[in-house]
Amino acid sequence: MDTLRIPHALESPTVVQNFSIRLLGRGSMTLPDGSAGYPPQLGNLALGAPNIKQNFDNISTNLIPSALNLSNQISSNTFGLHVGSAAMGIPLSLWLGGYDSSRVLGPVSSQPYFSDPCRIDLLDVGIGVDNGISPFPFVEKQGVLHQGNESISDSIQVTIEPLAPYLHLPQSACDAIASYLPVTYQNKYKLYFWNTEDPRYEPLVKSPSYLSFTFRATSLPQAELTIKVPFRLLNLTLQAPLIDRPTQYFPCQSPQADGMYTLGRAFLQAAFLGINWDQDNATWWLAQAPGPDTGRTPLQEQFADPFRGSTATWSDSWKGHWTPLSQKISTDSSTGSTTMTDAATPASGLSTGAKAGIGVGCAAAAALVAVAGLYFYRSRARARRATKMHLQQAAEEKRIKEGEELKGPQIPFMVEAADPEPVEMTHREMFQELPGSTPPQPPPKQR
Repeated sequence: MDTLRIPHALESPTVVQNFSIRLLGRGSMTLPDGSAGYPPQLGNLALGAPNIKQNFDNISTNLIPSALNLSNQISSNTFGLHVGSAAMGIPLSLWLGGYDSSRVLGPVSSQPYFSDPCRIDLLDVGIGVDNGISPFPFVEKQGVLHQGNESISDSIQVTIEPLAPYLHLPQSACDAIASYLPVTYQNKYKLYFWNTEDPRYEPLVKSPSYLSFTFRATSLPQAELTIKVPFRLLNLTLQAPLIDRPTQYFPCQSPQADGMYTLGRAFLQAAFLGINWDQDNATWWLAQAPGPDTGRTPLQEQFADPFRGSTATWSDSWKGHWTPLSQKISTDSSTGSTTMTDAATPASGLSTGAKAGIGVGCAAAAALVAVAGLYFYRSRARARRATKMHLQQAAEEKRIKEGEELKGPQIPFMVEAADPEPVEMTHREMFQELPGSTPPQPPPKQR
C-alpha cells in the first residue's frame, strides 16, 4: 500500500491513501527479428472497468475513477481522452468524470459497452486530400479496405485500443494503402519504411492528405462516422534498440498475437474516446479530435445527451500545420523521375492528427490501477513480400533521414476536483512517461 498524489491542471492535488501498486521485478522484450531481449519500460494506467469492485489475489478494491466517484470527488465513473501529439504541440486531454468538449469535433458515435473491448464495425478505409493539389493520381479514393481481398464483404470488426501501437488491419489493407505511398515493406521489422529520398515523400507527408476510417454508427442519423488521420501523423520514427539509426515508418501492420483487428495509438492521435462505466448505462463514445490549431482552454462537460462538442471545423484546426500543394506531382514511368508540374484544379478531402503514446486500455479491467504493462514485439511473424508501388518509386531508397522519435504525451495519474465536476489530468506534472508508438528504450534512461 502506498499514497498516490494526483495532480490537477488547475487546482490542488488529490491524495489517494492505500494505493496499491503491483511491481514487476523482472521482464524482457524480444526484437522483431528474434534478437536478444532487453528490460522493458513500464507505464500503463487503467482508467476503469465495468465493475466498480475489482478483485486481485483476494484483494477487493476500486480503480481510480470509481474510487473518486464513490468518494464524490467526481460526479460519474467516466473518462474522456484525446491522446494529443507532443510533436505537433497538442497536449494530452484526459478528464475523469467528464470530458473536454474542445477535443470533440462533429458527430459523436455512441455504442453500448459490454464485457468485450470497444468494438465497432469498420466499413471502409479511404485516401484523400483536404485542400490544394492532390499528391495522388486521384482526389479521393474509397474501397481501400476491400482492395485485393474478396473475403471482406461488408465490413470488419475492429477494437479501439490505446494499448496497441499501430493500425492493425488485414495485411491486404495495409498493402493496398502502401501501394499509393513511397514506402517499402521491411519483413525484418514487419513495418513499411518511408522512402525519404523519394521526391514524393516530403510533399505528401506535409500536405493536407489523410487516411479516412468510416465506421458503422447506428446512433447517428447518417448511420456512419468518418475519422480522418493526416499522413503527417503517420510518419513515425523507429529508434534504437530496434534499429541503429532513426528511421521513418508507416504504422500499418497485420493483427497482433490475439488476431484481432485493432486501431491503436496511431489512430487515436486523431480521435476522441470516452467511456461511461456505469453498469446500468455502460456506454462508449467515438468522435473526430482536432489538430494543433485549436484552443488551449479546456471546456469541461458532463457526459449527457445531447453530446456537446466544439463548433470549430477539423480543417481549420490543421490549416496552420500543413502545406497544400500548388503543383501536381508526376512520375515518369520510364525513368522513375518525379517532377512538380503546374496544375489548376484544387482537390478536396480530409485529415486529422496527433502523435501517439498513452497506454490506456479501453477494456482495462485487468489492472489494479495498473502501473505495469509490457509492450512486446512479436518475433518470427510470417514473411510477406514487399508491396509493388502504384507509382514507380522515383529514387532508389538510400540513407534514411534521421528524425525525432514520435512520443506520446506523458500523463500523471489523476486529478482532484473540489466539487464533483470533471477534473483534468495536467500534462505539466508527470509521474512517468508512457511509451509512444516507438518501441521502449533500454533502461536505465527515464524521462
